[in-house]
Amino acid sequence: MGFFITLIAHGDALPQSAVNDTVALISSLKLNLGDIRKLNSKRAVDFEVDLDVKSLDDTQDLEEVVQSIRDALKAVQLQPGLGYDIVFQEDVGRKDRKLFVFDMDSTLIYQEVIELIAAYADVESQVAEITTRAMNGEIDFTESLASRVALLRGIESETLWEELKHKIEITNGASELCKGLKALGIKMAVLSGGFLPLARYVASELGLDYAYANNLQVEFENGKEILSGKTCGEIVDGAKKAELLKRIADENEIPYSKAVAVGDGANDLTMMSVAGFGVAWNAKPKVQQQAPGCLNSKSLKDLFYVLGYSDPEIEKLLG
Repeated sequence: MGFFITLIAHGDALPQSAVNDTVALISSLKLNLGDIRKLNSKRAVDFEVDLDVKSLDDTQDLEEVVQSIRDALKAVQLQPGLGYDIVFQEDVGRKDRKLFVFDMDSTLIYQEVIELIAAYADVESQVAEITTRAMNGEIDFTESLASRVALLRGIESETLWEELKHKIEITNGASELCKGLKALGIKMAVLSGGFLPLARYVASELGLDYAYANNLQVEFENGKEILSGKTCGEIVDGAKKAELLKRIADENEIPYSKAVAVGDGANDLTMMSVAGFGVAWNAKPKVQQQAPGCLNSKSLKDLFYVLGYSDPEIEKLLG
């Protein structure tokens, strides 16, 4: 039974000690080490390993053994100040993914959109506190969304979205990643607990195929269109993100196992569990602990390494 273990440095170089420690860990986990391949000359290394299923005795359950390997690698991954990520995956076609779904806020873009709106409305500190608690999984997402949106009542909406578009900062490497995924024929979607006008804008900027997010209700007061302090339509929470992943996959006849979900918050874990693989991007500790994979570098382009692509292969994809 084959697996890949990929090391990706957060900074400019992966220390040789990281490679040595991983080789020792592979041996201690009773895995057979195959090829070691540099995906980047300084920052990323791929280990091909194999678990000899025939060597397991009758008392050992295969899934439990694999989980114990995953747990051991995760324990190393979560060490403070490690300086690199350890991504563990089954050898089930990393380069044959057909669907990528992304969270938007703090994933495809650097900001939390509701906080941009809150700054515009001068309620930034109150909204930021609620957002942090929600992202840490301390309070229910739907409840937190309602609480935050209620603080936005009265904002004139006519020019709001156009003004915010100029403040949006696309995450480093997102454009290159999406360009490469599109070249591979992979369908892409943004599934956001943020708001639809900006999700559509980001999707357009990055060439994504789908954009789903929440809608803010508007009303008229003294002849002006303002935010009512409520949402309208279905709420895009964690469960809805997972449902949307399934819907998009079904529409395109893509097995869920060929999907990858990327996000930073607790409400992204459900869609990660549905997808064939999930990546927590610079996420909160609780999310990193539960996510299948973690990436804490400075560029989303590093997701190509998670898929097993080397720098020459990436350059070819990007033309």
